[in-house]
Amino acid sequence: MIGIVPESPIAMDSVTVEVQNDHIDRLASAKKPILGVAELIWNGFDADARNVSVTLVRRELNSIDSIEVVDDGTGMSYSEAKTGFGKLGGSWKEHEALTKFEHRLLHGKLGQGRFRAFAVADNVKWQSVYDEDGLKEYTIRAAAGNKRTFNFDPPVASKRVATGTVVTLSNVVSHQASLDEDKAVAELTRLFALYLRQYPSVTLAYGGTRVDPVALEDNVAEYNLDDFQTEDGRTHKVSLAIVEWRVPLERALYLCDANGFTLRELPAGIKAPGFDFTAYVRSALLSEMAENGTIDVELGDLGKLLEIIRERLRQHFLEREAEKSASVVEQWKQDEIYPYEGEPITFIEQTERQVFDVVAANVDAYLPEFKVAKPKNRKLIFSLLKVAVESNPSLARRVIQDLIGLPRERQEELAELLERTSLSAMINASRIVANRLEVLAGLDYLLYNKPAKQVFKERTQLHRLVAEHTWIFGEEFSLVNDDENLTNVLRSHLKHVSPSEDVTDPVFCGNESDEDGVVDIVLGKELPRGSGEPRHKLVIELKRPTQKIDSDVLTQVRKYAVAIEKDARFATVPTHWTFWAVSNDMAEDAKMEANQDDRPMGLVIARSSKMGTVSIWAKTWAQIIEQSRDRLRFFEQKLEYTATHDSGFKTLRAAHAKFVPNVPPK
Repeated sequence: MIGIVPESPIAMDSVTVEVQNDHIDRLASAKKPILGVAELIWNGFDADARNVSVTLVRRELNSIDSIEVVDDGTGMSYSEAKTGFGKLGGSWKEHEALTKFEHRLLHGKLGQGRFRAFAVADNVKWQSVYDEDGLKEYTIRAAAGNKRTFNFDPPVASKRVATGTVVTLSNVVSHQASLDEDKAVAELTRLFALYLRQYPSVTLAYGGTRVDPVALEDNVAEYNLDDFQTEDGRTHKVSLAIVEWRVPLERALYLCDANGFTLRELPAGIKAPGFDFTAYVRSALLSEMAENGTIDVELGDLGKLLEIIRERLRQHFLEREAEKSASVVEQWKQDEIYPYEGEPITFIEQTERQVFDVVAANVDAYLPEFKVAKPKNRKLIFSLLKVAVESNPSLARRVIQDLIGLPRERQEELAELLERTSLSAMINASRIVANRLEVLAGLDYLLYNKPAKQVFKERTQLHRLVAEHTWIFGEEFSLVNDDENLTNVLRSHLKHVSPSEDVTDPVFCGNESDEDGVVDIVLGKELPRGSGEPRHKLVIELKRPTQKIDSDVLTQVRKYAVAIEKDARFATVPTHWTFWAVSNDMAEDAKMEANQDDRPMGLVIARSSKMGTVSIWAKTWAQIIEQSRDRLRFFEQKLEYTATHDSGFKTLRAAHAKFVPNVPPK
């Protein structure tokens, strides 16, 4: 490791960076001066240094007078330095992935790190020894008053025995808190944790204290997340590393490039009582965001990615809390007060039990009266907690507040765990998905099992059942009209523009002598006010399972479409009208209309009109159920949940007994 090179008496040369001063000033700023020191440390490691040390020189009153960053790397050749310091960007690292000799991952690639030194001090001096037909050395000086200009002493033969660089920072900034040894070591521990873990032969010291993240680690977890899709349709690999510390360290979330080098620091953004941790998100996408200036804008792609990351962090610490509770859970089982039996099978059961274990462990740890209470009383409390978690996790908060009486600080921490970690939403969403899978399985049975479909009635059963579960046709739709005539459909349609106006003249379906038609179900997709987009209405004509869609059925649907097109009152609200004829199967004539080479399968008619567009489709229940299952497929796989005809039938009978014929699967 080299020492400080004496001042050179030889006349200096200089280079000036051709860029505006305000841009240099932005590069020379940092929220904390220690981040400027960190850039100089990275420069040492990028120069293949195996050892980097930071020394603080203090004044009499203990304030920092100067800082020296010393590395034993390869140094900078004079020609490389003249070229590199003379321009902004275009670093030799830009086209390289690894260091020249040690083949370690490179950090800086933009040629901007040297300006960060001015976030630490007013005067900066680089003294470098390099090997070029023998050891040579030279000095570079720069001052905050003219950050664009770097003064070079010409190289001379060096009496040193090894290469390396010393950066001396003098007239250090007045706000020095982040530079003090205790805070600086903690900050550098987090910043260099992944790098020092990956290259254990590398050492870093600050103020005489070695920065050794591994010695402070309590637990390390690595997750490869699902590919992240950006708004432009591209997919990106994303990984998350979570390092839990044995000592108190400020929680932080670091956005890193694919190699783990920090691009931005954020607050962790979650509550995790009892854990000190640092999280590192790694992705090439974040490098793109840093380069195009969007990494500081927590909207769009970055906002969506941060939501995913923080949700995974919450789940991680829920699992860690449950792990810590494992030993006490075993004792509860022996005491016969644990309210669960066997092992959890589904994702829902596993999540519910994790929530219970965490809350119950806090009750056990922070409520002295609980440990000495009679077993039957402890069992009762656990039973109440179990019911609260299973019915709605937010109810558990009331139990721990009103009944159990935990200390207030623990109440707040558990409330954060139960509510802000989205556990309630997770469990409720899981139940919704599982229930929908059961409904689809039960509906499939009723429609296609021969004994069931023979007795499954159209208007009093199928129609009523579908009206209760309009999500089958798409989440974006809600029920607008149920078994109503076209005049009532018009009333509902016009309420957005003239809610007080009644419709007195009927809508005729066909000739004016005909009665107005009655449609089965109308679903609406309402858009935000002022969006400028037409509304979308889906009109569904249901047929019993044993009646095929034929030309007569399609003619009936056409009459509805024509009636709406002809009546100018419907055009008052711009709308896309879609009509579906739905049954188990199609007759040959309907198949010919619904399967033509120049249009999507099932499309019978599509045209534009003065009020929007009109399209008519013929669809089978098999197609609709499969499309609905596809929308749930991801959750089905994550839940590891399987719905059968038997379980689906039981679900429908339990919820809608009067709509479901009692023909159970055999």
